[in-house]
Amino acid sequence: MDKQPVIQEVDLAISDHQIQVRSRDYSEDYCQWGDDNIAQGAIIHPGYLTFDPLAEEAFRAVVKLSLTEQFQEDPLAQRRMVVPFEVLEPDKLALLSVAESVGIELPLVQSRYALYFEICQDQEIYFRMTFVPAKDIQARFLMNDEWGGERDQPLVEGHH
Repeated sequence: MDKQPVIQEVDLAISDHQIQVRSRDYSEDYCQWGDDNIAQGAIIHPGYLTFDPLAEEAFRAVVKLSLTEQFQEDPLAQRRMVVPFEVLEPDKLALLSVAESVGIELPLVQSRYALYFEICQDQEIYFRMTFVPAKDIQARFLMNDEWGGERDQPLVEGHH
């Protein structure tokens, strides 16, 4: 990978409180929200992540995906977290909502990444997902936010 980030922008229809990133087949078991998952706004499974976009209604938003060697914070972020993401089956990489599925075109390989998820607001809400190659990642919030996220607070993995 060269030093320039590889970027993909997707205009995604978002509804039902979820944006998914996965590198494996659909599984109903990996989509179950427990109380802790709801409180933190994320369900974290190997190769299967679901994030709550925090908006009540259905809407369209740009999701900016990037693969880079180092994470750069977006100054417009309202929420920021990092979670481990394993690319288990590169040919099944997808960004999904209930309404649609889009293939992830970044050159991600079968490996482990730190996935930085940001909810940002300028004139409109947009989302950033930044993949950074990494071995050991502790899922955690990276900033205090108005929805209960506290900087360095760990996130639970799995259904809780």
